[in-house]
Amino acid sequence: MMANGSGLQLSTIRNIALAWIFTLPVAALLSAGIFVLLRHFM
Repeated sequence: MMANGSGLQLSTIRNIALAWIFTLPVAALLSAGIFVLLRHFM
């Protein structure tokens, strides 16, 4: 793979790492927003 350049590229690894890092905070903010919205209307 390394000889013909078909291995993982650095940009691909960076994108995967950023996706893993941002998933938890975005999910927490989204769930908190839904909680506050539902709490306001109920």
